[in-house]
Amino acid sequence: MTAEELLEWEAFYGIDPWGEERADLRSGMLCSLTDACHRTKGRPDPPLSYMPYVKALQSPQPQQSEEAMQAVWAEVCKKMGEKK
Repeated sequence: MTAEELLEWEAFYGIDPWGEERADLRSGMLCSLTDACHRTKGRPDPPLSYMPYVKALQSPQPQQSEEAMQAVWAEVCKKMGEKK
């Protein structure tokens, strides 16, 4: 693949994205529509509420301390048989 072809594919993806994220959105839209059809009161849940992967990305992630990172790295090095 040439650099020009890669740029064309990136531009195409910008216009019409594909992949699992897009499939999750379509599924979320169908779930929201089904919810709206069968709900008697209140507003239906939006499509994003049926997309746990996206909700997990939007929630704040806990920060790991430097000491915890060093401990993990030491364990990795230990298992790999290397010294720090």
